[in-house]
Amino acid sequence: MDIGKLFELQKLDVNLEKARRKLAQLQQALGESEELGAARRTVASTEAELHRWHTAQKDAELEAQTLAQQIAEKDKQLMSGRVSQPKELESLQANIEALRRRHSSIEDSGVEAMTQVEALSKQLAGEKQTLQQVETQWKGSQSELLQEDAKYKRIFAQLKQQRETLAKALPPGDVKYYEDMRRRKAGIAVAPLQNGQCGVCHILVPTGVASAVRSRQGEAVLCPSCG
Repeated sequence: MDIGKLFELQKLDVNLEKARRKLAQLQQALGESEELGAARRTVASTEAELHRWHTAQKDAELEAQTLAQQIAEKDKQLMSGRVSQPKELESLQANIEALRRRHSSIEDSGVEAMTQVEALSKQLAGEKQTLQQVETQWKGSQSELLQEDAKYKRIFAQLKQQRETLAKALPPGDVKYYEDMRRRKAGIAVAPLQNGQCGVCHILVPTGVASAVRSRQGEAVLCPSCG
């Protein structure tokens, strides 16, 4: 068993996993950011509110115009002299007063709507400017993220090719032993011996184990601590 080659295979697998995680992070980052989404929702909300007040203003203007015509007609009728009965005159005058009160109320509503429209128009202009700034920054970041995504895809493809080439050059039984070990040991199958310590658990191994690593070439030697 060529432990050195299996260790190279492990390095490739570790780097492949790092590249895979990085690509997953980039995929999450690509797309509309929360900041951009919030800015869009703010603009949409203000636009809806502005539309509502625009409609209220137009409705008030139309109703005020209709009431003004009705008041003018009633005034004309009152001044024409055609109505002479006291009760009819009283009823007509009461009707005119009611129309005037309604007209005054509608005009007040129209002024309120116009004030809201002006305020919301200014607010919307500011929010659209903010949205444009956020969108510009987002597009810039997307460009950088797309470049980084392309780079890591190339790295991943290169590592995968190297891994496949190395795995094919090794005996199938050795590769199976290595992959079984990786599954059992959280992705790490081979540990370097560094200054008498296991490179994974960092426990000082017994002298006999260290000697076996050096002398028993082609044979797997297990760390007595982490396996």
